[in-house]
Amino acid sequence: MIIKKRLFFFDIDDTLYCNEKKRVLPQTKKLIEELSKNPNIVLGIATGRNHANLDVISDLLPCFKYLVLINGALVLEDKQIIDENPIPVDYIKKFLEGVKLHSQYKLVGAAISMDKSSCFYQDQLHQTEIIKYWQTKFDISVDNEFYLKEKVFMLNLFGEEKIKMKSFLDELDLFKTYYWDSHVDLTMKNINKFHGIQKIKEKYPGYEVICVGDGCNDKEMLERADIGIAMGNCEYEEVRQQANLISDYIIDDKMYDFFKKHDLV
Repeated sequence: MIIKKRLFFFDIDDTLYCNEKKRVLPQTKKLIEELSKNPNIVLGIATGRNHANLDVISDLLPCFKYLVLINGALVLEDKQIIDENPIPVDYIKKFLEGVKLHSQYKLVGAAISMDKSSCFYQDQLHQTEIIKYWQTKFDISVDNEFYLKEKVFMLNLFGEEKIKMKSFLDELDLFKTYYWDSHVDLTMKNINKFHGIQKIKEKYPGYEVICVGDGCNDKEMLERADIGIAMGNCEYEEVRQQANLISDYIIDDKMYDFFKKHDLV
């Protein structure tokens, strides 16, 4: 019998962590704990979150050797940085100029570092409302010089009219962009979750790579994985099309059963 050696990478939001119930569900916890005990398996996280926002899965974090954070812009092995791709200051300035040029729309820019995040305030009343809203969700400051003091790995664009900046960003051609319902993620152009996973994969020749996710920022890793698994709750058809398998909805709490059915645990 050939023993398969595998690298697993899991998204967090609505993959490991159920946003509706605001917790990790029992079958998911059982799955991760069992996988982590197998000496032929290495576990990793692949998320858009930064290091400071991993608290939602704090009980499971010790199970994961690798953290692919901020959509692949930052990679940690046993808490040590092994790859990082910060955004140059000049690029950030061009992004902020774009937000200012589109000041007729209700938009706010933000910057994400490894452990902190900050909004940019450009003296517009509507920005105060948006900033206050996001401050109720995240521990986010307001600091227009944040990017001069911290390595910024991702920019965010908040506001209902964010699509109005798409043509500007496309023409700028500096960033990899993911358009969510509530905001836009921007990293360096060549950066995505699989970029970070690739840095780890190189250390494990012969290992099968299995990636699990549900978001628009999971497309590349599901496409490039040996086995890509889209969550049943995935709302992005282009992501579902890249998957080899479609799991149950996260709310159904059947993650362990699904992996068992497909001989993945």
